[in-house]
Amino acid sequence: MAASPNPTSDGKTVQEPELIRRSKGGSREAFGQLVARYQVPVYRVVRGILGSPSESEDVAQEVFLKAYANLAKFRGESGFFTWLYRIAVNEALRARKRRTFANADALPEVEAPPPVPSEEDAPTLATLEKLLRKLSDEFRSIVVLRDIEGLTYSEIAETLEIPIGTVESRLFRARQELRTLWRKSKEAKNAL
Repeated sequence: MAASPNPTSDGKTVQEPELIRRSKGGSREAFGQLVARYQVPVYRVVRGILGSPSESEDVAQEVFLKAYANLAKFRGESGFFTWLYRIAVNEALRARKRRTFANADALPEVEAPPPVPSEEDAPTLATLEKLLRKLSDEFRSIVVLRDIEGLTYSEIAETLEIPIGTVESRLFRARQELRTLWRKSKEAKNAL
């Protein structure tokens, strides 16, 4: 998943390694360009794990704050997006662990509409999102990174710091579980 270069004010493009180098040197503008480049994919990963749009926005912001604070630790041994996705997955999982249930008087959260689904796809997407939330964190992370974000097995292995074989087996089991949940959901609808 290669990132596109960012154009400068004079029309030239700045490659990612240069943005990273300048960001490490303290350039907020360069880091802002990295944020602009990765804010949507980071949000999607976090949203895929958490489900809540507003909580996902907050956690995605925390991801970039943490990345900026720890930029000196990025050694370039992996791709920048892999390093950033690892932070995103960790922060989303941490947020799930510390999530407390809202009290009974709290207003229900209003879900933001998914990006441009057709009218006939909306019920399917809503069902799929509910089923994804039923998966364990371990399985949900793998499915989000592979099937939503399109990362390769090796990128997922690097991001989650697990062997490729583990990625393959977890993804297989996660998809099996999703299929089972999907079938049960369809059977329940048909029974009504």
